[in-house]
This record gives sequence, C-alpha cells and structure tokens, in this order.
Amino acid sequence: MKTILAILFFLVMVSLYIVLYLMNKRTPLPEGCENLKADCEGCHDYSCTNNPAHYRKKETDQ
Repeated sequence: MKTILAILFFLVMVSLYIVLYLMNKRTPLPEGCENLKADCEGCHDYSCTNNPAHYRKKETDQ
C-alpha cells in the first residue's frame, strides 16, 4: 500500500510540474519585457545569463 501511495504521489507531483510549466510557457511576456538586455558591462559571474560574454563572438568565428 505504501508503494502505491508513493507512486501516486510521485505521479501527482510530476503532473503538477508539467501543467505549471506549460502554463508558464503559454503566458505572454508583459509589455516592455520582450527583449531585455542587461545594461551592465558584465561581472565575473559567467553563469549569469546576462553576462556579455555569452553574446560575444569568439575571435576564431569571425
């Protein structure tokens, strides 16, 4: 019985995640937020998606 409840709970959690993810994907962006770019010069945090290093072309790609 515990195994069935655990599987059922897991399925409910996964289903909830999928539904919320799809709802979020379909939500339109608010006006003025369509193309946001950071005005900063970039910090040393490379994992930041606004870091300008992500948008620079490598010297070998020219």
